[in-house]
Amino acid sequence: MITTMDATTLPEPGSDAERLTLVVGRLNRRLQAATGGLSHGLLSALAVLAKHGPLRLSDLAQLEGVSAPSMTRTIAELESRGFVVRNPDPDDGRAVLVEAAEAGTAAIRSARAARSKVITELLDALDARDAAAILTALPALERLTEPS
Repeated sequence: MITTMDATTLPEPGSDAERLTLVVGRLNRRLQAATGGLSHGLLSALAVLAKHGPLRLSDLAQLEGVSAPSMTRTIAELESRGFVVRNPDPDDGRAVLVEAAEAGTAAIRSARAARSKVITELLDALDARDAAAILTALPALERLTEPS
């Protein structure tokens, strides 16, 4: 059982929390390499825009849990790659709405396919029992990572 820790408490070496942290970090690095140069932050912001439609930068920043200046930099990077477009907000001429461009949705599909391929290869390399154990844990992992 993983115990609750505060920010000043380090996990015990070899504890479940430390092992899970290491595994998630290693898995994240493998997946990161398969996203066509899109960092987690870029891909996440782009996916939110593709799913929720045009959004103000402040609304997107709130959904992503980052500061407005950070989201401004993220959108500038996505815009420079042609993945998002900015349009005037019809309800407020001072604001802009950002939405995923066709190239952005194509980049999301490509990154997801590449990441799924990595996971498929990793699961295929396991014996059936280990692969089944991971797949059985998926609902709990999904609940763990749902936005609060």
